[in-house]
Amino acid sequence: MNIVSIIVPCYNEEESIGYFYKAICEIEEKLEDAQLELVFVDDGSKDNTYDKLCELHESDKRVKCISFSRNFGKEAAIFSGLRAGEGDCFVVMDADLQHPPETIIEMYDCWKQGYEVVEGIKKSRGKESGLHKWFAGMFYDIISSATHMDMRNSSDFKLMDKKVVKELCSLTEKNTFFRALAYWVGFKSTSVSYEVCERVAGTTKWSYWKLGKYAIRNITSFTNVPLQIISILGIIFLIIGAILGIDAIVSVARGLAVGGYPTLLLLIVISTGAIMLSLGIIGVYISKIYDEIKNRPQYIIRDSKK
Repeated sequence: MNIVSIIVPCYNEEESIGYFYKAICEIEEKLEDAQLELVFVDDGSKDNTYDKLCELHESDKRVKCISFSRNFGKEAAIFSGLRAGEGDCFVVMDADLQHPPETIIEMYDCWKQGYEVVEGIKKSRGKESGLHKWFAGMFYDIISSATHMDMRNSSDFKLMDKKVVKELCSLTEKNTFFRALAYWVGFKSTSVSYEVCERVAGTTKWSYWKLGKYAIRNITSFTNVPLQIISILGIIFLIIGAILGIDAIVSVARGLAVGGYPTLLLLIVISTGAIMLSLGIIGVYISKIYDEIKNRPQYIIRDSKK
């Protein structure tokens, strides 16, 4: 009998937990030769999420629950769940049922065929605003360039063999990007498509501000593309400066008056902005290095039921 560990990061999901648990139990009946292990990670919720999880644990010993001392972020919750699971394969999914549980059956069948990573690929991004889709598209274009894989419709919803999870959990970095690292470790992989469902309860916890911070954190933790942009900006301004310098020399040689003030002012404003942007990007990377060398834990567990 194979054990499938379901890893579920939760943040203020007290309304969704019951629906999620019921849906997963229905799926287990359709899985051949498999038993489920549920690992819920409460990422410092401010509602009664952990109390609901403890109730599930008391009624069903297949349920493990972990509670963080505060909100450490979804990445930390995912890795905490992976380290706590004991399955032959692991499925990471959200508690709000936007990741359809029925897809687990197809993923599990792929795993039995020998695939070690089964990616959940969105058929569409669901009901999102145009701005959200544009922002997400730009973010995943950058990550896709860094990983040399198409991540535009990828998600955290994926199944992994225990050997893949072992390699992921052995990584010592604190600033992780699970979605990209699952590509980076390699192994034999395939994908299954799914339709993004509506939230079963509650509201999304991702504001545009949080999405922006999440994007910057993950881009800088996984790729050096922003640093390369600084070099490109330097080359562009070098070319602009050379052109303006040649123009000034030619004008002086021909005895023409050089007005120059608006051009000079514009050049100073643009170049100063580029310098400040470059310093900001470098500062983010220095901050990442500082966080890593402090060697603080990725998360702190307040309580757990196993």
